[in-house]
Amino acid sequence: MAQELISKNDLDSFLIGYVPKRYLNQIEAVHYTGTSAGTINEWVKKGLKVIIFGENSRPKYDIKDIDEFMSKYKV
Repeated sequence: MAQELISKNDLDSFLIGYVPKRYLNQIEAVHYTGTSAGTINEWVKKGLKVIIFGENSRPKYDIKDIDEFMSKYKV
């Protein structure tokens, strides 16, 4: 399999205007943390902040809140 190299200028042009996603749905939070939906639900019970816009909206998780929550458990 041939490997293509991307020049720095090409890489820069790909990244111009890129804005990383800050708010994640549960599936994205699971991928971000490398855990399961059950673990995310347990973390919410333990204090992980969740964003709910309305009765029928699905929860969103702020990456900053996830990082802060996880850092509390560093040893």
